[in-house]
Amino acid sequence: MSVRLSGIPEKPRPLAERLGEILVPRPSSTFLFRPCPGFILVVDRSLPPEEGCLAVVATEAGNLACRRLKRGFAPSSVWGRVTWILKDPNGG
Repeated sequence: MSVRLSGIPEKPRPLAERLGEILVPRPSSTFLFRPCPGFILVVDRSLPPEEGCLAVVATEAGNLACRRLKRGFAPSSVWGRVTWILKDPNGG
């Protein structure tokens, strides 16, 4: 048995809105970084760090760097987890 709902059909949402929801599901904890020309990192600070994930970490020099977390990483040095990497297909 199938059920049909009647009424006003749902208006299709713009692609940019749908893409934004995919890339940034938690806007209040998501940040964008440009580590070098042609790349943008989408970083979510609300996600817990895990061994093997790509993360933005604080360096000893007080800077931020992108690193893959290895066994024994210091959770206090992790600024946020990288959730997406966007690349300019033209290189920059």
